[in-house]
Amino acid sequence: MSERYDVVIIGAGNSGLTTACRASLMGLKCLCIERQNTVGGAAASFVRGRFEFEASLHEIPDFGQGELRGELGRLFDELGIEMEWLEIPDAFRVIVAEGSDRKLDATVPHGRKAFTDYMESVAPGSRESIDLFFDAEAAVASGLEYLGKSRGKPDRELLRTEHAEFMKILSMSAGEFLRTIKMPEKAIDIISAYWPYQGSDMETLDASRYIMMATSYFRGGAYMPKLRSHEIANELEKAARRKGCDFWFNTEVTKILTKDGAVCGVETADGRRVECCAVVCNAFPDTAYTKMLDNKSLIPEYELKKANARSYGFRAFVLYLGLDATPEELGIRDYTIFIYSTPDTVKLFDMGKHYDLYGDEPMDNITFTCLNVVNPDATPPGTSHFALTTGFITDAWDRVPPEDYNRVKRRIAEKMLDRYEEVMGIDIRSHIEEVSIATPVTFARYLGTPQGSVYGYHSSYWDGMSARTLVGGREQTVPGLFFVGAHANRLSGFFPTLSLGDITGRQVMGYVMSGGASGKPSNPQKGGKQS
Repeated sequence: MSERYDVVIIGAGNSGLTTACRASLMGLKCLCIERQNTVGGAAASFVRGRFEFEASLHEIPDFGQGELRGELGRLFDELGIEMEWLEIPDAFRVIVAEGSDRKLDATVPHGRKAFTDYMESVAPGSRESIDLFFDAEAAVASGLEYLGKSRGKPDRELLRTEHAEFMKILSMSAGEFLRTIKMPEKAIDIISAYWPYQGSDMETLDASRYIMMATSYFRGGAYMPKLRSHEIANELEKAARRKGCDFWFNTEVTKILTKDGAVCGVETADGRRVECCAVVCNAFPDTAYTKMLDNKSLIPEYELKKANARSYGFRAFVLYLGLDATPEELGIRDYTIFIYSTPDTVKLFDMGKHYDLYGDEPMDNITFTCLNVVNPDATPPGTSHFALTTGFITDAWDRVPPEDYNRVKRRIAEKMLDRYEEVMGIDIRSHIEEVSIATPVTFARYLGTPQGSVYGYHSSYWDGMSARTLVGGREQTVPGLFFVGAHANRLSGFFPTLSLGDITGRQVMGYVMSGGASGKPSNPQKGGKQS
């Protein structure tokens, strides 16, 4: 006999967990089904020897106090989630170097005034454009809020009159916007350093998304949970349980069931069936449509065209190192450093697109983090948590035969370490105690994402956050099927996926309360049993 819920959430990643919290809080009976034995997805940690490594999160905004308490911090307050957050001292350090010869070395502070003053000191004449950059955040936020409320049916005249600035920004790439506000070239080089967090070069990335992300970090600071990113997922699970959501772990959903043209439930690998009005899916639409949906004739043609037009985002490669010395002993002072050979993000992006795993070219586009700079207690006394990250733009690893896999991944890791030691002049190799290497293959296996993409679909100004939000209400999938995660409207990152989960929870509530596909209003089933 089938069990019955209002909503089934496939996957207990951050976005699905936030949906579960919001939908449960609003009175829906929710079930979250996760194929792993724990929550979090990419928001995870793992242990090697005496080190617990952070799997993914570098930093997250919005968790300051008072005026610095942003949208996400207020959402956590509303959901009753309390955590200890550690403030990251600087926004970042960016180094552009040819070999060991540094062409640019800038350490950027947090806080609008401190950031603006710093940029004016290193790039004279940039103050006015920096102010315009920050002021654009309000226009973008207002436009996105209106689009969300309009549910895909905005008033064109209202957009033209009340949101004219937002509509102008909507048509621009991030690079085009910075040039439009006449930002000096050196200031652009510095402010563009965050581009790997978005997985697209500045001439492709939509301006609205970059404005929202960068201004949030520069203005309000960045934070890290004391117990790493898995603490976020754990606390979201606890909050969802308190509100009545049920969880099934070690369980894989293999089918999304439909009836009369709409979603009606799911089926798991062990044959269990769950009836529901709506399904919220963390899996990529490609996976849901081709492998899970029981009636593929229901997929709208537009959805198929959209899937074919998109490409997958960054495939991550991370070298995790446990070192037998402290940051102070090693001469490490920075939490985050972006290391590039050129400030030209188009060239950097193209390198990642055409990188030959068997070639001799050096690694570029490396992001370094040392967790102990923010959290001295992150590792045992006298040690350090050190990580180097890069990204591949194409599925380069499909050309590596199984017998070469270990050799190739170690070679890439060695080249990343070579590049860091060359630029920074710091000996890391002689202090390595533990090593773990995660390739796109690792992420594909653990997360179940195509080609190991951790950034959803590749983001561009024609298919970015604002563009997807603009048409969001009109892009109808199978009735009752909702998507969350890095591949959905808000795109990748902790902030976007967490906020999307909240938005989706509200949308699902409206769908269920209106009677779902039938259109006959019905009362949601109150309170799932505690487990």
